Amino acid sequence: MIFKTRELRLLSLAIFALIIIFAFYTFEPLSLIKPPRAAKHTDPSAPDAIDNNTTALPDSADPSSKSQSPSSRKRPDASNVVMVTASSGNRGMLGIPHLKEQVYENRMAYANRHGYEFMWANISSYNLSHGEAIYWNKIPILQEAFIRYPEVEWVWWMDMDIIIMNQSLSMWDHVLSPEGMARNALLDTVINKPGGGPSGWKTLPTYNCSEVNFMIASGGWGMNIGNFLMRRSYWSEWLLDLWIDPFYIDKFKVLPENDGWTHMYRHHPIVRKHTLCTNQRALNAYPEYNPLGDHWHPGDHSVHFAGCGGNERCPGEWAKYWKLKESYEVPALVKQKLEDGTAEIENVKKGVGLPTGANKDPVAR
Repeated sequence: MIFKTRELRLLSLAIFALIIIFAFYTFEPLSLIKPPRAAKHTDPSAPDAIDNNTTALPDSADPSSKSQSPSSRKRPDASNVVMVTASSGNRGMLGIPHLKEQVYENRMAYANRHGYEFMWANISSYNLSHGEAIYWNKIPILQEAFIRYPEVEWVWWMDMDIIIMNQSLSMWDHVLSPEGMARNALLDTVINKPGGGPSGWKTLPTYNCSEVNFMIASGGWGMNIGNFLMRRSYWSEWLLDLWIDPFYIDKFKVLPENDGWTHMYRHHPIVRKHTLCTNQRALNAYPEYNPLGDHWHPGDHSVHFAGCGGNERCPGEWAKYWKLKESYEVPALVKQKLEDGTAEIENVKKGVGLPTGANKDPVAR
């Protein structure tokens, strides 16, 4: 009897150990920015510049190893993009009359035309806990955008001082499709530093469509994070967590979050591996008076009035390009909301109206 009891105990312990081992190797951690499920396949039409056979880093080294991208699928649904803008809550900006109403009209018309979501955050409501510069609030807004729109694949950040000039051109056709990536990719090209001049760093000589998680333009003053796209992936969740590290916040004071991004790109190979730099005019063309880099040409997607805050020319230049933009029909509902004051301008506040069960404090500091 004693032998049987001891034998049963040993058997129970063995079964318990097997259960623990099985759970350890099959458990997949929950992620706020978990990538959508998608069938893997290689696009046979991928251009020569795209390396579809790049060897991925092991899971332990590459936070994106379980991710998918739209380039590994057919054309995504329109709802796969959310456009994100943020401003301070001050109704005036850049000295431009009715600026926010114009931005709302411009982006809502584009979102309506292509079936995108649109989120306008009140950036002041995302203030961090230690009085950090408001520029850093961009990161928790991005984190929350992925939570608020759990079905979207791409979050597209645009500073408020941008006009979408070409309303006909969808982001899929422009830069997100394999063809769009190939047309606009800036490969093996020196990246300038802020202020101009070579930084000593280059863009990648090749890329893999299925591994592109971040798209940003590179030009005269380097990379400007006023207009970029970030794809839902484990890599993106990791990047956003790294981006807001207190070390970066304490170190970078001049161009805070922009310098933080530049530092990550230069010093972390895993960041470069999953970032596709485009030519400047693809995502960050400037008005003709601006010396920061390449200027907007007719047909270009958008124009960015970076650094316009203290420039007396801004109101006149903004009005000039507003007239030059492609004509478009403003949806009746958008017109009505602008007329009656119910337009969703700066209506999104941190933690308010999140999906049921969502983490209301995604930035842990």
